[in-house]
Amino acid sequence: MNASPQHLAELAAARAVREEVLIDGVKTAYWRYPGQGSATPMGTLVMVHGYRGNHLGLAAIVGALNSFDVIVPDLPGFGESDPIERHDIVHYQSWLKGFVARVAGGNSTIVAHSFGTIVATAAAAEGMANDLILLNPISVAQRRGIAAFRQSGVDFFNWLACTLPSFAGNALTRNWLAVQAMSSTLAKTDDGELRAWIHRQHHENFSDFKTLRVATEGYVASTTESVLSYAPQISNRVLLVAGELDEISPLENQNQALGAFESAQLEVIAGVGHLIHYEKPAEAAALISAFVTSAR
Repeated sequence: MNASPQHLAELAAARAVREEVLIDGVKTAYWRYPGQGSATPMGTLVMVHGYRGNHLGLAAIVGALNSFDVIVPDLPGFGESDPIERHDIVHYQSWLKGFVARVAGGNSTIVAHSFGTIVATAAAAEGMANDLILLNPISVAQRRGIAAFRQSGVDFFNWLACTLPSFAGNALTRNWLAVQAMSSTLAKTDDGELRAWIHRQHHENFSDFKTLRVATEGYVASTTESVLSYAPQISNRVLLVAGELDEISPLENQNQALGAFESAQLEVIAGVGHLIHYEKPAEAAALISAFVTSAR
């Protein structure tokens, strides 16, 4: 499919149906994208977005997967989903297991991005039997060099947000300049129109969390855990999709993760970093489709 990421996101929006469900008494909002063009969809995918995003972050990939039934929730505390008791991996993986069981069932495939890959692998380690597709998986146990220096700055930013009065912490966490700096650092494309769209997506959706507590607890969970903690316990089929230029989880770490799973394969998408879902959604969708159909 040669459509731009922007157009793919529009295609997804055209077939989105909003629904909601209670998981352990807490509302989860989710969007169902029915498969099109065939009497029998090629399969069911449940997609799990990354930290501080919402379901819209994965829309471009959904738009390139029109032959699948796709289900994309807002993580608890983000978008239109209500917060849970604590926004750590223990509670998120328990929520995901409950959500998949209620809404999708055991025959679905889990597609997760970034922070969502930690949640998905943790759930699989606790008995969720679905196959996993991990986009830009968080495979770094400890950052080094310039990555560690950058992380220390973000850690301080999060600490300061927690320390300040609530109104000030919220303002700092949602600061336009901070979001723009993050977006500019992660985007690798030279296409000016695509970069502008990516920045708009981040400004519209990256601060879509319910409370400061959701954001700060989620940040700690996203930076202190990785898929490496759970990979040895997982026998599910796993596809790792890495970005060649990913600075958050470099290729050396993705190869380390590959060796930690019992049954995994690694695909690398060239010319992209941590924003596969925005910059290379069609390429990611092709890998997803091939992996799912190869199991038949």
